[in-house]
Amino acid sequence: MKFTFILLIISLCPALWAQTSYVAPTKILAKKGYQLGVYGDAFVTSKRIDKDGKNVDFEDGEKFSRTQGEVIGYYGLTGNLQVGGGARFRQNNSTNQAPLSTLNENETSTGIESTFLTLTFAIEPIDRIQYTLEGLFRYRPYTNDESTPVNEAALVLGDQGSEFSGGLGFRYTSKSSNSVALRVGYRKPGDELSSEIYWQAEGALVFKYAAIVLGVDGVTSMKNDPYEDDALNKAQYYTGSTNLYNSINREFITPYAGLNIALGKTWRVELRGSQVVSARSSDIGTGFGVSLIRRVDDKAGAKVDSQFKEYDFEGTITKVSPRKGFVVIDKGMGDDVQKGMKIDFFEFDYVGGNILLARGTVISTKADSSIVKISHFYNTKKELKEGIVARGSFR
Repeated sequence: MKFTFILLIISLCPALWAQTSYVAPTKILAKKGYQLGVYGDAFVTSKRIDKDGKNVDFEDGEKFSRTQGEVIGYYGLTGNLQVGGGARFRQNNSTNQAPLSTLNENETSTGIESTFLTLTFAIEPIDRIQYTLEGLFRYRPYTNDESTPVNEAALVLGDQGSEFSGGLGFRYTSKSSNSVALRVGYRKPGDELSSEIYWQAEGALVFKYAAIVLGVDGVTSMKNDPYEDDALNKAQYYTGSTNLYNSINREFITPYAGLNIALGKTWRVELRGSQVVSARSSDIGTGFGVSLIRRVDDKAGAKVDSQFKEYDFEGTITKVSPRKGFVVIDKGMGDDVQKGMKIDFFEFDYVGGNILLARGTVISTKADSSIVKISHFYNTKKELKEGIVARGSFR
């Protein structure tokens, strides 16, 4: 019913949509651009898997769920470097049978799970391929109390200790704005936990007003837990009815699917469902997430032609009509080009500089191209042809 309602809103409210409903996880902001987001997700455990890959059955009445939210902000320091930071709030709910009783005990842990900082550096793109380098530092402001046979500690909020990670990202974007992104890297997830390799693969089918997202997250342990063969001497914390925390060489694979919806020019909503299908020293279960994001790519760092005016984007002519009255440029809705925008056309070389040839108005846009009607010719001695530079402004 909820999904049907969302589709109804999509079909009835086209005026709400922005040009881009999807941003790949490896795409960074332009200089002075920013993104603010509120993220929430819920996870319910269906099976616990031990360090040997064996299923640990729930006792009668046992269950576990986790709800968490994040507030995250990103800022484009330069055209190639993005910084970010935020905080995560978490609540764990565990139900298990009380000792020497037929009654179930419900226990909850709630609080700020971590704060974090990120850095992402983008290497200059090669055609439609972009590589990025990423790093993350996560600080957890708590320590867990050890649990003993005579003194059971409180339910943990999560693993303790700071987390470090660094990796490589890859993105390919097609002419129709569909995208494939890959991420892989090294992570040290906390104190007395094995290092691991994290990885993600994501593809998006991008439409004018929405996007369908399919992907998979995974963690592969480097199997260097100091207590791998000595689990009895590993510090014991009360984790309730879950194996998500205090793991030994944890591993998991989590496919997911999502629907992104653009709202207005800068806002979007992301809905995501996921299912852990394979795990070791962790939980198998189902998750659902929802995010509300505002992204503003400030083009203040755009190219400037001092003789004429400041421009926010630059493209090229890819096709010219026989009578030179219309041209097609390689910028479209995915680049925030809209009907009615004014476009200036320049002949550029390293000897004569910029020569303004013509000016036109955008009359039609697609995902990665636009048709421009020429309104003025400023230099009739120069030919308007494929490869000529096209520049426009959002102001």
